[in-house]
Amino acid sequence: MQDIKGYDTFSKIQQINKGMSSDKKYRIETVDGCRLLLRIADISEYEHKKAEFEIMKKAAVLGVLMSQPIDFGTCDNGKSVYTLLTWVDGKEVEALLPTLTESEQYALGVKSGEILLKIHTIPVPENADDWAARYFTVIDKRLTAFRSEGVPFDGDATILAFIESNRCLLENRPQCRHHGDFHEGNMIISKSGKLSIIDCTACFH
Repeated sequence: MQDIKGYDTFSKIQQINKGMSSDKKYRIETVDGCRLLLRIADISEYEHKKAEFEIMKKAAVLGVLMSQPIDFGTCDNGKSVYTLLTWVDGKEVEALLPTLTESEQYALGVKSGEILLKIHTIPVPENADDWAARYFTVIDKRLTAFRSEGVPFDGDATILAFIESNRCLLENRPQCRHHGDFHEGNMIISKSGKLSIIDCTACFH
């Protein structure tokens, strides 16, 4: 970590043990009072993380309210790759929702939709795989896991049959970038009521 650009300005480093990502995450405070989010992954993730960082820069230009990209590079003598972002202060929407009125919850839903719409304006590369192939590469693993290890429930056969019979509807569809894990656990509300999206680096597709 000491070979990260700007490491000498880090006055406090606190590891974050939360989330499903394999990244190591840290809350950083600098000597001039800035708060940052540092994510570190294995060097084998370099190309993937670099692509995510570039997408984040495009989203930032569009005005997407999220952790803003600051720096990207390698560290730990070339064994790891890091992403440095701004820290988003506030409360998690997931914890706050039960305390809000129905109209306040609805307003947050509208705002989150506006943010997601901006993300969806970012195009995918022209050589991207077909959406059906990309989608079912992920979903088929989950369907297989459910069939072998999942907990059965009333109506599960109907749902599985619906998915199988409608696969064709995803073929040759127009594509755009998406967050990939867009839910209230990845949203923060500031004291002023501003809604921001977090965990983008682990999710942009």
